[in-house]
Amino acid sequence: MLARITAFFMCVVSLFTTQFSLLFSEVELKQELKAGNFESPYIVRVLSEITVNGISVDEYTVTAPEGELYTLAAKTLQKELHKVSGKDIAISENDTDKAFIITKELNDKAIFTLKAENGNIYITGSSKAGISRGICAFTDEVLLTAEGSFEFNDGYEYKKEFTDFVTYEQFGAKGDGKTDDLEALVKTHEYANEKGLSVLADETADYYIGGRNMTARIMTDTDWSTAAFIIDDTAVENRSAWIFNVAPSKSSYSITDKTAPLKADAENIGTELEEKSLVVLTDSNVKRYIRKGANQNSGSSQTDVILVDENGNISPHTPLIWDFDAVTAATAYPVDEKTLTIKGGRFTTVANNASSEYNYYTRGIQVRRSNTVIDGLYHDIVNEGKTGSPYSAFVSLSCCADVTVKNCTFTGHKKYTTIGSAGTSVTMGTYDIGAATAVNASFINCNQTNDITDGDYWGIAGTNYCKNLVYDGCALSRFDAHQGVLNATVKNSVLGHHGIKLIGKGTALIENTTVLSDSLIALRSDYGSTWNGEVIIRNCRFYPTGVSTHIIDAENSEDHDFGYTCYLPQKIVIDGLYVHRLGINHIFTSVNSKHFYDSYDAEYPVIPPEEITVSNFSCILPGQLSVSPNKAIFKVKIQHQ
Repeated sequence: MLARITAFFMCVVSLFTTQFSLLFSEVELKQELKAGNFESPYIVRVLSEITVNGISVDEYTVTAPEGELYTLAAKTLQKELHKVSGKDIAISENDTDKAFIITKELNDKAIFTLKAENGNIYITGSSKAGISRGICAFTDEVLLTAEGSFEFNDGYEYKKEFTDFVTYEQFGAKGDGKTDDLEALVKTHEYANEKGLSVLADETADYYIGGRNMTARIMTDTDWSTAAFIIDDTAVENRSAWIFNVAPSKSSYSITDKTAPLKADAENIGTELEEKSLVVLTDSNVKRYIRKGANQNSGSSQTDVILVDENGNISPHTPLIWDFDAVTAATAYPVDEKTLTIKGGRFTTVANNASSEYNYYTRGIQVRRSNTVIDGLYHDIVNEGKTGSPYSAFVSLSCCADVTVKNCTFTGHKKYTTIGSAGTSVTMGTYDIGAATAVNASFINCNQTNDITDGDYWGIAGTNYCKNLVYDGCALSRFDAHQGVLNATVKNSVLGHHGIKLIGKGTALIENTTVLSDSLIALRSDYGSTWNGEVIIRNCRFYPTGVSTHIIDAENSEDHDFGYTCYLPQKIVIDGLYVHRLGINHIFTSVNSKHFYDSYDAEYPVIPPEEITVSNFSCILPGQLSVSPNKAIFKVKIQHQ
């Protein structure tokens, strides 16, 4: 009898774990998450193989002399090879055959070389430009442009000379981790901006940044490489002062007097511009996003952001989402066509221990320049105590277009509570990633240092008034659109305890992604759970952390004016979805617990879906999939394909 019970128990256990093992085992996942820096297993690698004279780099090691410069370079090479191919090579203290050998023979010029000789790869850097910087340049210029595989053959040589740059040390930076280097950083970028020079950081420096009210404006390519930056927020003169501002080459200007009322289907703003620009429109007579709940408010002025060419034509990829019966403010932000790149940097924020109130700190990097790439940045947080004021973001995008943040590591902030506008206790939102009035913003292969399923930390990101937001290959605790997004894409990613939170319209594409949260998608109830458009869920996995049975969370009491008509997704396509639970699965929650009868008279009725198609749906055991427990709101039937 005992044997039968044991067999039955093992059978049940196998049912719970078999599907999970297709991605990774549950035990392995939890270990990876707790270790931090969890990487999405769905990342698409550029190369399937890297070889040296036909031998896979799997059989190679990295050797380096003693010293921080060389240790950092060895770790950089290890990271870069993994990034492009998924190959993991060990770092060895001993010289071996089949090795990437970092040599100690530094040159006094800013030259990096990589040579293949006798089956080994020899890497040499410079005292001025370092070694890690050259390794990353080799990755960008050679490995990332290769197709399928890359082979080093004896005689191969790559050489890179760094020219036309200045360093922080030239303007007085000490980099000793104690001296406040902020003024030197500011002066360096001022000079670089004036002369059109790039900025290189010392790869072994520890730049300490104190609390002075100063901001460094970045307008040229900047390579922080493996340099460390310590941002001390324990005593600041101005908590709203950014440390770095990535600034456009031309200033914004008002076009309010030239902009007439516009309809949402307008194709032209009715006036010419100096050049292609991002245009932010406001009608202060109309309030949208009138928030409900513990953080209730009276709404925000109607705001929209569009890309406009010099003839006033609105890009079809950033259409207006509102009618503007009046334009009370219109600002044009010229778009820089040349890409500005910021690389590397190991940042540590020494967190403020201020009182837990809504006094946001912005002591990070603000990007206000279009066509900017941030690549390889690492941000950690220390010193979080019993109290603390929230952070708006460490990397923040605003009034910009076509910005890519890739290969970056962020950190979720500890949660603190205060009294909200409704007079009740609330947990304050505090972020490491932020975006507002930004379009075509992509976060690629980004992760975070802490467990993405740990609810002691707030969701990593928050956005407002954005269009065409993308997560690709990310392992982060959440994707979030507060005051609306037009078009959202999450693919090849793993989302943690805050999951995917949406408000807005257009197309929400969730593809090849795993979510470990209460719901696969949560349509934010504080903004009416509205998504006026289509939701596509394709080849995804959902591991619910709660006891509810829904896939999409939506709540709307239909008695509150949010400043717009609230829509549930009008079209839903599920094509490949595995849900890790037993029994009944509802696509939606009941939405309104009072609206269970057709006779219910809603003051502000929510518009239900029109079409739902489902194919390739599965769960732990065969179970029923229904639209919602609420038959009064949801009249639509599932079309199985």
